[in-house]
Amino acid sequence: MNNVVDFTEKMLGLQGLKVIHTYVNNGIFTVCAMPTAVSGACPKCGSTTETIHDVRVQDYMHLPIWGTKTVLVLPIFRLECKCDPDHPFDLRYSFIRKYQRQTVHYEKHIYNLCKQNVIKNVCSLEGISYVKCQRIFNHYAQEEIYSRPSNKVRLIGIDDLARKKDHNYNTAVYDLETHSLIAMFKGRTKEDVIAFFKSLGEEFRGGIEAVAMDMSRSYCNGVLETLPNAKPVIDRFHLSQLFHNQVDDARKHIQNKVRKEEDNKQKVFGIRWSLLKNFEDLEAEEMRQLFKVCDEYPKLGQCFALKEEFHKFFDIDTKENAAAFIEYFKELVEESGIPELQSFNRTLERWREYILNFYDYKISNGPTEGFNNKIKNIKRRAYGYRNDKNFEIRVKLECA
Repeated sequence: MNNVVDFTEKMLGLQGLKVIHTYVNNGIFTVCAMPTAVSGACPKCGSTTETIHDVRVQDYMHLPIWGTKTVLVLPIFRLECKCDPDHPFDLRYSFIRKYQRQTVHYEKHIYNLCKQNVIKNVCSLEGISYVKCQRIFNHYAQEEIYSRPSNKVRLIGIDDLARKKDHNYNTAVYDLETHSLIAMFKGRTKEDVIAFFKSLGEEFRGGIEAVAMDMSRSYCNGVLETLPNAKPVIDRFHLSQLFHNQVDDARKHIQNKVRKEEDNKQKVFGIRWSLLKNFEDLEAEEMRQLFKVCDEYPKLGQCFALKEEFHKFFDIDTKENAAAFIEYFKELVEESGIPELQSFNRTLERWREYILNFYDYKISNGPTEGFNNKIKNIKRRAYGYRNDKNFEIRVKLECA
C-alpha cells in the first residue's frame, strides 16, 4: 500500500501533500490527501500560528492521471492567531488560486488547450462550464501578455477592421518593427484616434517617428495632432490600388458612352482584367484583344499607357526623383483629359508630402493587413465574439 501511495504522490506532482487514501468511482480517480505541515502566517501580524480554528473538506479538479479524470480531496483549515482570535484565516495551498476549484496545473492544461482550440470544444472535451473555461483562459492569457517585454516603439501601422460586416469598426495599431499588436480600440474617427493616442502618455507618443496608413483623413489628422515627432507615410499598395480603381472607372465611363452613342447595348469590351494586369503578365490572346480595343478606342489605350507608366514610380529609390516623377506624371494625366485620372491627380497633390515620406521611413501597411486577416480568422474560428473583452484578449495573445 505504501508503494501505491508513494507512486500516487509522485504522479500528482504537488509539493507539501501526503496521500491518505485513493479510490475510483464512476470513472473518476479520487485522491484524499493532507498537508505535511499545518501552519501559516497571520495576514495581520505576520507571525506563524498552528492553532486550528476549524476544518472542512473540499474537492479540486487536477490533471488526469493515465487518462483518468482526477479529483483531489483536501482539508481546508482555518487558523487563528493570538492577535485576533475572532477572525480566523484560511491556510492556503500554493498550487491553488484563491476562490478556485481546480489546481494551477489543471488550469494551465486548460489554458494550453484553449490556445489551440475553440473554447467551446475545450468545454466539451474536459466537461467544464464555458464560463469557467473562459475565465481560466483570460487569467493566464493576460498574465502572458503582461509578462512580455516592453520595447521602444518607433514605427507603427494603423488600419481599421470591421467588427461586423460594413459597420461597427475597430482600429488596430501595430508595431512594425516587432510585428506585434499594440492595441485595438473601437471606432475609426479622428476623435477616436486622438483619444487613444492621448491615453498612451507623452513619452510613448514622443518616441513614434513614422506611421504607415491608408489615405484616411481621420487617421492622418489624428496622428498629426497627437504624435509630435511622427511622419505619416501613405501605404504604396493603397496608392496603387486607388489608381487601378480610377483606371477601371475610366473604362466603365468610356464603355457606357460607346454603348449609348452606338446604340448597341450588347457591345462589351471584355478587357477589364487585361487592362489592369501588368503588361508582362498578359497572355497572347489577352494582348491581342487589348490592342484591338485600344486601337478602336484611343482613350482606353491612353488609360493602359498611363497605368504602365505609373508602375515606374514604385522602382524609384530617391525622394528627389520620386517628387520629379509625380510632377511629370501629373502633366501626362492632364494632357490625357480623362476625368477619372485627373481626380487621381488631385489625390496625388493632396497627399504628396506623405507619399514622399516613404523615402525617409520605408514602411508599409503590409504587416498590418496581414494581422487584420489573422484577426478576421480569429473571429471566424470562434463564430464571432459577443464579449469585446474576450475578443481583445484573444487578439492580443495571438497577434504578437
